[in-house]
Amino acid sequence: MSFVSLAVPLAFCWRLWRLDEPSRLGWLLVLLESAVLVTLVVIVARWDIAGMWSRIALVGLFATVAAVSAWRHLRKPWLPADGSPISSRHIPALASVVVFGAALAYVMIGVVGQHDPRDFTFPLEGGHFVVAHGGATGVLNHHSDHAAQRHALDITAVNALGFRASGLLPDDPARYVVFGKTVVSPCDGTILAAVDGLPDLAPPVADRDNAAGNHVVVSCGDLNVELAHLRKGSVAVAAGDRVVAGAPIGQVGNSGNSTEPHLHVHAVDAGSGTGVQMSFDDTIPARNTLVW
Repeated sequence: MSFVSLAVPLAFCWRLWRLDEPSRLGWLLVLLESAVLVTLVVIVARWDIAGMWSRIALVGLFATVAAVSAWRHLRKPWLPADGSPISSRHIPALASVVVFGAALAYVMIGVVGQHDPRDFTFPLEGGHFVVAHGGATGVLNHHSDHAAQRHALDITAVNALGFRASGLLPDDPARYVVFGKTVVSPCDGTILAAVDGLPDLAPPVADRDNAAGNHVVVSCGDLNVELAHLRKGSVAVAAGDRVVAGAPIGQVGNSGNSTEPHLHVHAVDAGSGTGVQMSFDDTIPARNTLVW
């Protein structure tokens, strides 16, 4: 996936660099197709794996190449010599714009859609954190089809180079930047449940019999917030404890049904058990949201 995340934008940059359309309209159609596909990859890809700064570099490269390509086509006529606005060789590009443009609109709804969000304290401290799974559509968030977890977040951390781990998929949890980071209470509330003692597994091994692994559930008034996959021996609270927002409650681990170290967090309505959208400092996170 990380290879595709880099290869697709680079391929379209190379395509625009070499492009020599006979008309500005033809060039504009190719540019639009390229921009739609590159934007889709930039939003959907896991950039904590491919490199958060790689994304910025690729966007900058694409903008530069597009500007150079535009300069080359400024003196071209708007229409080809035969006067036809679109030739048969542009039909695939036109179809691509329609199909992937619709896909982009669908993804954007998942990124910017608001569903009565509730604001919390960000549940991690001491790092540069990235939302690996988050948003209101399945392509952005694999929890989206689960009633209680439809607005759940999986959060990783990145190093100074923008990568979540040393290596693509290391089997040592300690090689993941987020492993051992401090997990804090998202609200003032009462601990409803606290589980510890389950082992931190070597990625990609997962314990499907104990889905949440070591975890804590905090009662935040009319909402309950679960923080899962905590590090063995790190849970610092017990059921019945009162906590304040920002108080340490554990550390990120890799226990339970987790393929790699991350913090899973989701909020549910205490009465109905349905998932509730979370925001932090009035910002609703989705995939690739970066929190410093």
